[in-house]
Amino acid sequence: MTFAAADIDKAKLDPASVFHAPEDVLRAAGISAEDKRAILDRWEADAEALLRASEEGMSPMENRSAAELLRAVQAAKLLLERPGS
Repeated sequence: MTFAAADIDKAKLDPASVFHAPEDVLRAAGISAEDKRAILDRWEADAEALLRASEEGMSPMENRSAAELLRAVQAAKLLLERPGS
């Protein structure tokens, strides 16, 4: 599946509205490595905010824990940075 510029812009603002999981960003066709990095950076910031909120006693809105989501985003970013990716 290739993405239109509007979808990429939307993903940069709210990655979860376009992608089911951080790993899906890596598999997305037609998105540059730079855009993938920007999407994953945003997702990482969102996951860190969720983690802080859950530490303050707020319940998560998703089935996936904030810590699990953060680990998945960081793993995807590491894969993106590997040579040949």
